[in-house]
Amino acid sequence: MSGFRGARLAAWAVAAVACGWLPGPGRAQTQVRIQFLGPAVIEQRLEAVPQKLPARREEIETLFREAGCLGEHLTEEPVLHTPQPNVICVLPGDGASTGEIVAGGHYDLVPAGSGAVDDWSGVSLLPSLFESLKTQPRRHTFVFIGFSGEETGLWGSRTYVKSLSRERLSAIRAMVNLECLGLALPKVWASRADPKLLKDYLGVAAGLNIPREAVNVDAVGDDDTHPFLDAHVPVITIHSVTEQTLAILHSPRDNLKAIHMGDYYQAYKLAAVYLKYLDSALP
Repeated sequence: MSGFRGARLAAWAVAAVACGWLPGPGRAQTQVRIQFLGPAVIEQRLEAVPQKLPARREEIETLFREAGCLGEHLTEEPVLHTPQPNVICVLPGDGASTGEIVAGGHYDLVPAGSGAVDDWSGVSLLPSLFESLKTQPRRHTFVFIGFSGEETGLWGSRTYVKSLSRERLSAIRAMVNLECLGLALPKVWASRADPKLLKDYLGVAAGLNIPREAVNVDAVGDDDTHPFLDAHVPVITIHSVTEQTLAILHSPRDNLKAIHMGDYYQAYKLAAVYLKYLDSALP
């Protein structure tokens, strides 16, 4: 998370309602089914966290290839003010929609700690989400991006947004950012989230029997949703930061020991179902 500083977090929580059906467009309901990867795979990809930036970029590319993102669908994009590129994996839709859904996380880190939480926990889920969605019917094209330069000024996401034509920007139906996961069960940055994306998130969380909790981090720092928000793209950030765990970020305590694997696996399942649901719910 960029621009981290000590601050109190604004929080609210809504009790979850267990249900097997998720709210669909209008009054309709839909059931989302998806093949989850096993916990061992998710844990192994998390534990592969390298310390050096070039190695982190190489590892993300390796994980994407292992997940099946190959050839022209896996590319690098040069980024301003940093030698490390964005890593971009595209999962094409079936042509039923011209829209795109972007899922992102950043692989750069600050010198303190290993950056396992901030944000290897988010970016290393992207290949697993690709793998979970690639065998599913898809209306939208999914674009998974490992951003560079987040900690030094959101340069990866700024570069990506700036590179897009007006038509490409207007085609993005949602930008879902994964940031600092596994410190607790998933939370949502509600005050920044697009209202529809937030409503859908709460419905998906309820359907998975995950507590519907929001922790707003406006006073803490920034993340890669900001350039998309400035370009009028609907955004949402899923994270796990609480007032009790905030001090872990940008400190030597940011390491694998800070991550609770049960909570982290729940974050993976939530993100997978949420992306699949958005594919059916967005125009």
